[in-house]
Amino acid sequence: MKILLLSEYFYPHWTGIARAFEALAVQLTEEGHSVTVLTTQFKKDLQREETHNKIHIVRSPYLFKISRTYYSIALLKDAISLCRNNNIVIINSPNSNILPLAILGKLMGKRVFIYHQGDLTLPRQTGPRVINSVLECIFDIMTIPAMALANGVSTYTADYAKNSRVMRFFMNKFHPYIPTLSLSTKKPDVQFQKKITGLKKEYKLVGFAGRFVEEKGFDILFRAIPQVIKEIPNTKFVFAGQIEIDYEPFFEKNKALIESVKEHVIFLGLLEEAELAEFYRNLDVFIISSRSDCFPLTQMEAARSGISVVVTDIPGARMLVKETGCGIIVKSEDPESLAKGIIEILRDTSFWPSETRSRIFSKVTKFFKTYETFFLG
Repeated sequence: MKILLLSEYFYPHWTGIARAFEALAVQLTEEGHSVTVLTTQFKKDLQREETHNKIHIVRSPYLFKISRTYYSIALLKDAISLCRNNNIVIINSPNSNILPLAILGKLMGKRVFIYHQGDLTLPRQTGPRVINSVLECIFDIMTIPAMALANGVSTYTADYAKNSRVMRFFMNKFHPYIPTLSLSTKKPDVQFQKKITGLKKEYKLVGFAGRFVEEKGFDILFRAIPQVIKEIPNTKFVFAGQIEIDYEPFFEKNKALIESVKEHVIFLGLLEEAELAEFYRNLDVFIISSRSDCFPLTQMEAARSGISVVVTDIPGARMLVKETGCGIIVKSEDPESLAKGIIEILRDTSFWPSETRSRIFSKVTKFFKTYETFFLG
């Protein structure tokens, strides 16, 4: 089939929402479909058209930026011409154009599917709270009728779908899907390898990763650090990701808190794929401290490296641990509960033999096998 994928975030955008949609595009290509992706040209130096991983990518110039969204009215015009030559339209959500794109697809007689990667959740600690609440309402108002028009809707787990502000109305046409992401097998930079293995020899390593934003709850983790250090002094917390986010100054907001525990935290910055794989392999435990999170791909990568996970008890994110037993679920927004979960795993030395990590990998792989097919019926 000829399939058109519509997304505001795509390669080389580095966030999870882009990586997951790229994984879907690659999978569809490997199944023999012809795949075109229409996305935004979020950097002026990006080519308007190119082929990447056998995927034809078309980029529409954006009009303005709000939060992390690059809004493009030109994308609607490009979608009209591309829709004509495709049988199926898959819209990546959140998407500021989701309703007109869904209407367009249906008017042109195409089967329309929506892959939802989380409700729009804007910060409350930084930025204008009233405006952010209004934007969330607009998102809901646009997304719900788009899903009503769609032939099928999907997200990572039914747990998240049932608790979503927008998806819970459409469980009759819901199918779960988790994209398969493989970690790099290449050797990382020698300096990085020496750094991370050197830390591993000296400390217990607690890893966390992602965008440094309020939704990820890293401030909750920082409040848990003193309790962990008190019980297990030879512990270091290592972060893989960008700390300065131009659309949400959450790191600056929590500067005093971060300074209070800075001797126990190492910021590694954005890592290349080979470095990220090495990062996961050297951890003793991986943390998801999120306030809300559809299904963080970082926990999937950590678990597939045989690393146990401590995750907050929130819809979607908790399902990997709940169904595989590869870690511990703790109370959300509770530093004490989070600290206890970390300490429990760090003290349980039975987690660390290689054969145990192999069992974790086996369980996790089996879990993903049940979610690996995107429904196009």
